[in-house]
Amino acid sequence: MKWFLAVIFAMAASVASGEPWLCNEPDGSRRFSYEPESAARKNCVHHPIPSGNVWRARPRTSDAEERPVDFPRVDAKTQKQRDATRRVILERELLEEKRALAEAMKLLAEQKRDLRGKDKSEARLEERLKPYQDRVRVHLTNISNLEKELANEG
Repeated sequence: MKWFLAVIFAMAASVASGEPWLCNEPDGSRRFSYEPESAARKNCVHHPIPSGNVWRARPRTSDAEERPVDFPRVDAKTQKQRDATRRVILERELLEEKRALAEAMKLLAEQKRDLRGKDKSEARLEERLKPYQDRVRVHLTNISNLEKELANEG
């Protein structure tokens, strides 16, 4: 029994260690072959399936080789000035959005107060208030995005 298992494992090991070859048959079909004699055939390709688990490192190139000659370059001082200007613009936009949010919330509160006494139907009330609620939601989203942008900038 032990010898029988040893023979089976030996046969399985030889099959498991075979490498795949993709062979083009004379009739035009393709088939995989794990037979060692496939290596000698001209119509067979070794390793036809690229492994996704293997990292192939790209050859490193310098920045000068990657960039075209006419690629625009900015010195550090100019870039700092641009970053400072951008920050001022973002802060100004944030203040304007906060003012617009306060105004939109004021309009929403006024509409709620005015419509509560007139309309008894809750569905009609929500329908009439929806544009005002949407406006508030847009301003809140804009403020959130501007604050994230200012935080990312450092």
